[in-house]
Amino acid sequence: MNLFFASKKLPQVYLFSEKTVYIRCSLWLLLPSVIWSFVFGGFYFCAEPFIFPYLERRLNAKVSFLLKIIWIFIFLIAMLASWNIYPAAYHFYFLILMGGAPLQVVLACLSFVFLMCIFLCSAPYRETSVGLKKNIMLIGGCFIFLKFIMPVLGQGDSMIRRNIIASSPFVVKILLLDVKSKDGEFLGPTNAPTFLNHLTSAQDVPAKVVLLVVESWGESQASLSEVKQIILRDGVNIVDVGFTDYHGSTLQGEVRELCSQNIKLDAHPNFSSFSGSCAPAYMKKKGYEIFGLHGYLKMFYARKSVWNELGIRNAYFRTDLNQLKTCPGRFSGICDEELIKHGIDLIDGKNKAFLYMLSLSSHEPVASSMLDVPMQYFRNIHAVSDSQIVARNAVGALVSALNNKPQLGCTEAYVVGDHQPPSMGNSDQLQAHQVPYIRMSFHCHK
Repeated sequence: MNLFFASKKLPQVYLFSEKTVYIRCSLWLLLPSVIWSFVFGGFYFCAEPFIFPYLERRLNAKVSFLLKIIWIFIFLIAMLASWNIYPAAYHFYFLILMGGAPLQVVLACLSFVFLMCIFLCSAPYRETSVGLKKNIMLIGGCFIFLKFIMPVLGQGDSMIRRNIIASSPFVVKILLLDVKSKDGEFLGPTNAPTFLNHLTSAQDVPAKVVLLVVESWGESQASLSEVKQIILRDGVNIVDVGFTDYHGSTLQGEVRELCSQNIKLDAHPNFSSFSGSCAPAYMKKKGYEIFGLHGYLKMFYARKSVWNELGIRNAYFRTDLNQLKTCPGRFSGICDEELIKHGIDLIDGKNKAFLYMLSLSSHEPVASSMLDVPMQYFRNIHAVSDSQIVARNAVGALVSALNNKPQLGCTEAYVVGDHQPPSMGNSDQLQAHQVPYIRMSFHCHK
């Protein structure tokens, strides 16, 4: 009797064990997708883990373990690159600026490594059937094939393709193309269009000068032309409009515009070697008061100390602007429109002032609520990404704020992107390797 009941219970134990194996397999398969989706604020599918089950069947345990370790590092490199953090700058961000590194990036990387190591040691695939392994590999292979066939079908920038993650080819491209690029082609002073180059070549500089560097702003020739036409309809005088080359992340974009220098973020960035010829120093010599505003924390990428080295002493960050409205996002901070209005008010009444502002709200991933704000500038222009919509809103907010402040007197404003949206970097729908700029003047009656 006891043996009979025992035999009846055995299948239940076996089924429970089998379900546990499948759950562990599913977690391994989906964990990278969950991590990527959480970090970048959307639904993303990482296809490569679906290839591993079948490979494990054909490889010995040590080789399989090593392969998965390598892939974990590949995934981390891909994730950091999507934050505009590339291998050449690791020692800068994570050694020099560890105290100012974005907490979300650090936590995401550490959590991913910790959780993946648990599954590395468990090797759940070895306990599943050959048929299941083949089916899993077929699913992963189909998604990878779909990602790489879509450009051939003219769907290179479709949402489906962007939401399928194949980190290994992405990392190979980074390591082979980006690392092979010759530093001499972009490092050092640049004669390309930058704020400083426009400033120093101008015959007359108004008493009020504003520079707005817009987070993740990219345009095509056609869309920038539409932006220009809408601004002109508002009665704004556009002095110049066009594109300039960009390289690297936001901090590099700031230095490019303020100092006309393309820099490499290495272990010893020597800002002092050129800061004396940057825009803040140039304007200070001409009697201007210098102000800088950013809606996030001053320790973020050590921005307070970097700005100080570049000559921006009167700097205001999120903790200094608590009275202003905050907006959601991966880096929740002062809303661009609030920051811009406050900055314009700050220079109102000054005799001579140079205002530098760095926007925030368009940093990817953009919170969905940011697309539902009451005022939408350039609403009728086609957008290829959410960050492009929010970036344009910042441009429109500046135009509106300056238009509504005739008491400022003659004011010049220069608006430029720091880099393209990482999700659309060098997209076919954006101007390749370039970011837009617009130079405008307000209330200048000759």
